[in-house]
Amino acid sequence: MQVAENFYSWLADIPFLNGKPPKEDTRHLVKLNALLEKDAFLSRFNETLLEKRLNELEGIRSVRGAAYGLTLARITELALLCAGNYADHCETQGVGDLLFNPRCIWLHIRGIPEPVVKKRHMGLTEQFADVAATKEGIVAWLRNETKIEVKEKALLPHLYDRLRDSEIISRKYLDSVNERMKK
Repeated sequence: MQVAENFYSWLADIPFLNGKPPKEDTRHLVKLNALLEKDAFLSRFNETLLEKRLNELEGIRSVRGAAYGLTLARITELALLCAGNYADHCETQGVGDLLFNPRCIWLHIRGIPEPVVKKRHMGLTEQFADVAATKEGIVAWLRNETKIEVKEKALLPHLYDRLRDSEIISRKYLDSVNERMKK
């Protein structure tokens, strides 16, 4: 690895700083980071906005490496801040959605080719109350006739997995994210 005499000696190698137009994906990444800067107010961001920004990042196909990892870390930091804010204000559903409640669950029912989407804030026995006369009957039907598939984890565990899988982020930072999720 080459060591620069100072930080500024590296600037000549950055295309959009030396007069070369940036690649389209680089422009999208710069725009996304500018949006994240605007989003960084507790009154502005929530799970829906964080998920939108994550989808925008994932849509920038050719950007990987440090730029991807650091932008993903920014989104993760905003999600942790959001979860902490929810916890401080006793918004347990918001905390639960970010940390535990999967964003999408499919229920595969025997004999039906397409899965049924579980309603996120509704229990299975409530959602499928019409399949049996008693709660025990509903539970038996769910156990015998269905299979559950988690399609999308809760946002923070998903972000943690993406950071880990990027192989860019240090173990120390990942441990810090994990500790703050537990806290």
